[in-house]
Amino acid sequence: MIHAMDRRHLYDSVCQDLKDRTRWDERQRTFYEMRHHGLRRKQKPWSNASDVHIPIGDMAIERLKPYYFQQLFATDLIAAFVPQTNQQAELTTLASQWFDYQVKQRSNLETEILTGIDHLLVNGKGVMKLTWNVEERRLMFHAIDPQHLIVPTWTKSIDDADRICHVQTFSRDAFRRAGFDVNDPDTLISDDNSWDQGDAEKHSRKKIREGLTHTTEGQVIVWEVWFKENDEWAYECFSPQNPDISLKPKVASPYDHDHPPFVELNYEIKDAGWYSSRGVMEQIAVFEVEATRLQNEKNDCMTLYNRPLFKAGREVPNSANLRFKPGSILPYDIAPVPMPQPPISFDQQMNLMRDLAQQRITTPDFGISNMSAQGGDRRTATEIHALSGLHQQSSDLRMRVFRNGLGKLYRIAWSLLLQYAKNDLKFWYVDTMMEIDPRALHGDYGIIPSGSADGVNKPLLVQKAFQRYQLMMNNPYVDQGELTKSVLEVDDATLVRRLYRDPGFKAQDQAEDQAQEIAILKLGFPAVVHPSDDHQVHIATVLAYVQERVQTGAQIEPLEVQAITQHLSQHVEALNETDKNLARQAMEAIGVVMEQINAQQAQDPAAVASDGAAPAEAGMV
Repeated sequence: MIHAMDRRHLYDSVCQDLKDRTRWDERQRTFYEMRHHGLRRKQKPWSNASDVHIPIGDMAIERLKPYYFQQLFATDLIAAFVPQTNQQAELTTLASQWFDYQVKQRSNLETEILTGIDHLLVNGKGVMKLTWNVEERRLMFHAIDPQHLIVPTWTKSIDDADRICHVQTFSRDAFRRAGFDVNDPDTLISDDNSWDQGDAEKHSRKKIREGLTHTTEGQVIVWEVWFKENDEWAYECFSPQNPDISLKPKVASPYDHDHPPFVELNYEIKDAGWYSSRGVMEQIAVFEVEATRLQNEKNDCMTLYNRPLFKAGREVPNSANLRFKPGSILPYDIAPVPMPQPPISFDQQMNLMRDLAQQRITTPDFGISNMSAQGGDRRTATEIHALSGLHQQSSDLRMRVFRNGLGKLYRIAWSLLLQYAKNDLKFWYVDTMMEIDPRALHGDYGIIPSGSADGVNKPLLVQKAFQRYQLMMNNPYVDQGELTKSVLEVDDATLVRRLYRDPGFKAQDQAEDQAQEIAILKLGFPAVVHPSDDHQVHIATVLAYVQERVQTGAQIEPLEVQAITQHLSQHVEALNETDKNLARQAMEAIGVVMEQINAQQAQDPAAVASDGAAPAEAGMV
């Protein structure tokens, strides 16, 4: 068990990390307030003056969210698997389908990733924690607020961190259910801390962050601190409210992968550093503040115009008794004070701020509003096309940065599935119950998020898919089946399974390949059997060739018979690894054909031709 001095060192280190990033925390709280409530006017010109908020940042975040979400769920399979070793394509397909089922249908990724994407856009960084639920036997994803993950300020990435502190908040009842070694949370919620008595600096460190190291009534704070020990990750749990008490003894990471259970998702990549990535709110904060100020000043002008000041031509007795209402006739010489027109157009300036904000994060509105320099003219098609190209390139770069973190998340998820779910072989794919071959479950895969980095504009993707289909239709160098699938997948990923039917082109190609191999077998030389071959089609093609020779009475040379027999046995052996029933049927059909060959060689060829031996039914294979 870890010594108290070691725990105290961890506590002091995390407190220092928390203190070093105080300015970053303050900025994030400001951006959170700006997005949800807006920054209120510090000084109003009068008591009931306008105090509105134009949510430019929030609108931009809500527009960007679907783009990121589509990177996970817009395609048929959530990830593409690339085997690093030679194996059958069927096994690779099964691995990707099984992984898709475990992540999409059995885990909570679909809900948690939305929170993670929101953190990513607001704070510039999202953090996903990935664990295994032993009781439910499924992956568990947790979207963590970046402010609740404390790392040293010199940290560049999760794997390089000296320590990682995950701050968790529990109610009293939730704390009791969490399974910590301490059952009574009241022993933690105490100001009597021997480490901090008489130490004002440490006491102030505990209260740096509201809700993290200083709690409200009834909350329990738990620090789950991950650190490296002997080049291996370990963690311990304790509360900053009473660090003397260990909530869980120090334990090594229970996972086979050599990573902490956290994955970072970045909005941008610029200078190195954990806190260098900026979110949408930070990038466009100045434009939102200015647009909000202009809107409030415009409302102030409207208030003055609608409720003007009045001046009298002479002294008005008992002026307090005057009442202004529609249709009233005033008995005194009173006239409104004329207000000059503002020197600029508020609407024009607000549109300018909005345009600048949208261009800053490359989500322009493509001509809904125009810059003042354009004189109100509509944007041309060429200009909109140029803006669309700029938007596409920027979105492509942003999605590539996001997919880097997404790929690491998938690789850690695959490692956990290999460690804990290797015996859960049955799964659903679309509407079919399937079972994965255990040979497909290994770690020699490159896992790449499906879709494309520019897959953020569905109408544009559909248009490109149909243009590609029309351009490459009947092209002999293009797989027509995969070309059709690409169009269906862009429209709706489930349509591939429901609508697509292979017209037999692949089988025809396989039969043609075997016909070429037969020419080699006729010379008595062996032909190579590839793992990617459709063994069923190859066996049927060879048997059809032998049957045709037997029926016509043509003699088959012994060397050719030997080469054909060896070639068929290799195909049957490979077929037996994927489907034992088909392999057994193939052996029966091959046995019938071999008997006919033996009978032909034992009899006169002319007699065999006249007898017309019954051919083996190639349809059995």
